[in-house]
Amino acid sequence: MVSRDGSSVDKSIPTASLRPGETNHDAEYDEDADVFLARCEEQYGPVFNIYKFNRFYTVISDPLLREVFRSENLSFGDGLDDITGIHAFTASVTRAKRKFSDSAIHEMVRDMVTPNLALFTPTIVERMQTMVDREVGFSKDRKFVEDPLLFFQEMIASAMATVFMGHEIANDPQVLQTFIECTHDLARVTDPRTSDRRWRAFFNRAKYGLVNPLQKHIRVLVDAATPVVQERRRQEAEALEKGLAYNRPLDIMQGILDHFDQYGVVDLEDVCGHLLVMILVSVHTTSDSSTYLNYYLAAFPECIDVLYQEQLEVLDQICKEREEQRQSKLVSGEVSSVEDFAGTALDPRNDRDLSAPAVKRMVRVDSFVRECLRFRTTGAGLPHVAQEKVALSNGMTIHKGSRIIINLRSSHLNQDLQGEDAGQFRPWRFVGKSKAATKVASDFIPFGMGRHACPGRFLAVQKLKTVVAVMVSRYDKFEMQDPSKKMKALHARLGEQVPTGLYFTSR
Repeated sequence: MVSRDGSSVDKSIPTASLRPGETNHDAEYDEDADVFLARCEEQYGPVFNIYKFNRFYTVISDPLLREVFRSENLSFGDGLDDITGIHAFTASVTRAKRKFSDSAIHEMVRDMVTPNLALFTPTIVERMQTMVDREVGFSKDRKFVEDPLLFFQEMIASAMATVFMGHEIANDPQVLQTFIECTHDLARVTDPRTSDRRWRAFFNRAKYGLVNPLQKHIRVLVDAATPVVQERRRQEAEALEKGLAYNRPLDIMQGILDHFDQYGVVDLEDVCGHLLVMILVSVHTTSDSSTYLNYYLAAFPECIDVLYQEQLEVLDQICKEREEQRQSKLVSGEVSSVEDFAGTALDPRNDRDLSAPAVKRMVRVDSFVRECLRFRTTGAGLPHVAQEKVALSNGMTIHKGSRIIINLRSSHLNQDLQGEDAGQFRPWRFVGKSKAATKVASDFIPFGMGRHACPGRFLAVQKLKTVVAVMVSRYDKFEMQDPSKKMKALHARLGEQVPTGLYFTSR
């Protein structure tokens, strides 16, 4: 019950009119997606068809968005694959030929990443600070970063290499380079600027079904991981023989090795394949968002000192609380001297660390991140494909095989949901409200919604907030090399590179 072009045969769904002389909506959409979608909403309501890239999409808007994300028969994974052919790119790296959106990957993130965020944060912070100090550093004169996206890719890749595979492997230069290169490979698959977007999925399936660049990355990871895993197994056996508890390394690779039956992996190569899929998503999306957070700091310089002062206030308060705890232990006799705190959780040397509790208290940082994601994520996105017929509450039917796409504008620029100033960037919009950057709902959908909301959003937001905290702690001025690119920087889609560098002035 679906036509050849992918539209539902439900005739009650209107199709947006075309401008005189045009045969599709591509030009009108590309000129100003928000204006185009606003016109369609006003004329046709929350559900309508558009014709883009030589295919029909059924656009679904608020207030029906929740129905899309809660439906078991509307698949984002299939929708993404329909546009990009990404399944052929990722399937060969796991023995089970799993899809990019396979539930096993979601379960690994849910079970091993999210519960350990507080433990991963010190490593993430240390890696980010090291990268910033090495690549940008301190200078009396402003420092120029020609390719901000590449810089933040390296920063995020360095942090994630440790989280996913441990310190021993992350220190291997080849591993770090692999993390970065596989991100570039994914960017080529999903690049929205592809000249012939109609045939992109077809060409990607044909290309990556034969020669897949991820195979060389798997080889690098396996070669680096093999001696490390062997040594870990030796240490575990030795501890068992002595009747001691083995101090298990805190990284995702170890977690998968410890529960390989649960997740259905078969060998170390398969473990590395699953890790690579998680790395692809984590580094690609977070480095992109980190880049644009810094463009927003350049576009709205009044935010920088506010964010920095909040950081100082939070760290001052934590220092005070930790000192009170130390004094209480000294008075009670639990410890005999200040020196006894060295190497413990109350070590004074860690009082001003950007710990997970510290970052959590930075409510303005959280609001800034959420507002950047809201303001940037408009237009139409998050494609889905109907695996079965779906009846919407307004009486319209999405038939099996139909392509649908989400009207992000109807949520993120909706005055009823966001306020009368929804079209303006207000960095502190969510301060004092129960609207954390990780909280998905109909008014905030960069990470989806419902049961299928992105399980990695907690790690992603933690990284983004840490990037902001690290950068404003070191630099008090962010400037675009070409200020004329400001609007492009604020509204660029995922994967689009803004052709302007950034200047950073040290504090």
